[in-house]
Amino acid sequence: MSYERAFLEAIRETPDDDVPRLIYADWLDEQGGRERSARAAFIRAQCRLVALDEADPKREILEDEEADLLTEYERVWTQPLHGLVEDWRFSRGFLEHVQIRAENLLTHAERLFDFAPLRSLHVLIPFKDVPHLAGCSHLQRIETLDFARCQLNDRALQQLLSSPYLSRLRALHLAGNNINTPGIHALVRSPLYRRLRSLDLSSNIALGDTATRLLARTERAELLECLNLADTNLGLNGAFDLFQSTSLPSLSDLDVSRAHLPSTSPYLHSRSPLEVNLTSLNRLDASGIRQSSHLSALLSSPSLCRLRHLGLRGIQAESRTIEWLSRALFASNLRSLDLRNNRLNEAGARLLAESAPFPTLRALSLDANNLRDEGAKAVAQMAGLRSLSLAGNGIGGPGLKALAKSDRLGELRALNLAGNFINAESVRALAESPYLRLLRQLNLSDSYLEEESGRILGSTANLQHLSELRLAKNLLGDAGARALAQSSCLRRLALLDLNDNRIGKAGAEALSAAAWRRMRHLDVRGNVFTDTQENLLRSRFGDAVHL
Repeated sequence: MSYERAFLEAIRETPDDDVPRLIYADWLDEQGGRERSARAAFIRAQCRLVALDEADPKREILEDEEADLLTEYERVWTQPLHGLVEDWRFSRGFLEHVQIRAENLLTHAERLFDFAPLRSLHVLIPFKDVPHLAGCSHLQRIETLDFARCQLNDRALQQLLSSPYLSRLRALHLAGNNINTPGIHALVRSPLYRRLRSLDLSSNIALGDTATRLLARTERAELLECLNLADTNLGLNGAFDLFQSTSLPSLSDLDVSRAHLPSTSPYLHSRSPLEVNLTSLNRLDASGIRQSSHLSALLSSPSLCRLRHLGLRGIQAESRTIEWLSRALFASNLRSLDLRNNRLNEAGARLLAESAPFPTLRALSLDANNLRDEGAKAVAQMAGLRSLSLAGNGIGGPGLKALAKSDRLGELRALNLAGNFINAESVRALAESPYLRLLRQLNLSDSYLEEESGRILGSTANLQHLSELRLAKNLLGDAGARALAQSSCLRRLALLDLNDNRIGKAGAEALSAAAWRRMRHLDVRGNVFTDTQENLLRSRFGDAVHL
């Protein structure tokens, strides 16, 4: 066995330990050569990044080093994968995740796993190939399997669960398939379920209360931390079983977005024994009819005390939901809250901003809640947020300026204001705000921005930390695109979305001449280019450009 293969095997056997990776980096340096030294530096940079806090000032230096090394050497380091995988991701210096079609995986598994210490697979697979995948011995090295949007059915899931090679699997992602109760029944009875830490069943539209009850009542899910049931047919009775379950003691990340959870109703017809446990949370009138605040009862469950991340998108929540949330046992520990597409309006935003029990909240999503300017002003007073999403809320100049002037938003790294009433004056206020200087991600899509806004964004030094800028569905035109492309302030951009911006020949030429070294995703779809301009963009950005 060669030294290199021995190092790779050590990394596979102890994937969470940085020591074998750093020893390998030292060995690469000893071998000499520019490319090997670059790979050693890349391994060290990524290992250090994992350990650094998001706010650490050293982080940006390491990210720049990482990006520069990838720009120069990524094609060399991934050469054996070209034509074999759809996408890949490095982690702590090594390829650990790939997206791959099932036929390529089954045909080239030996080559693939010999090349990299893979831990995560997103497999694009038709259900007929699942039995073959279940028999692939290389799965024994995998910790995360993702089958999102593969149209798998219950039978396919049962076949996958029969595999003897899932001993390391800790995360199973089945979003957007056709899984129903029989598949969930097979899952909870399998040895795998007791080992899972993450389970994504979102957008399996047939899944309802019966399947949820199976997940909630089994005694085998003590390690499950993340459960995603968004966009399923989860209803009130299933939610009661889930929220009151004592069989999910480690649950810290729960998404029940678009569940059918009426906030109030005069009656609660539940045959579940858990109804007895909720008696103290309900009120009986003189005729003995229970008047129940269903969502209030759910959020009051002591079983949710470990929650750190909660998704309640599109459940028709109103401003009173904030009152119930603030009284929940998990409120003081919550770090991420998704309340998009609800009915909170400015009253809900005000309650949220004034609620003391959210001291650890770092990510807040309030898209499409009709907050308007007064709601934005209220949210601007919330301290400690790292990520804030306010898309589609009818916010105009006064609300946007309040956000720009708020010293409480000084820790923001991501800000989404898409679909609001944003003019050049508001863009300038945001771009020049001393409190938004740490932004890494900014979304101003669907706001009718014109070329002047492009010039402002391209000329403001405050935005020098941006790595993602989304400006889709605006009116930037060639002049706006040129201002962005020629900017010396936006050199760290890795993602730029200019979809549908009336960009033509001059804009395409300017973009193709941009000095972006980190660009990995440039979206210029919806614009009008000739074949010559498309070829120009492809020759400059390769697979990173989307036309």
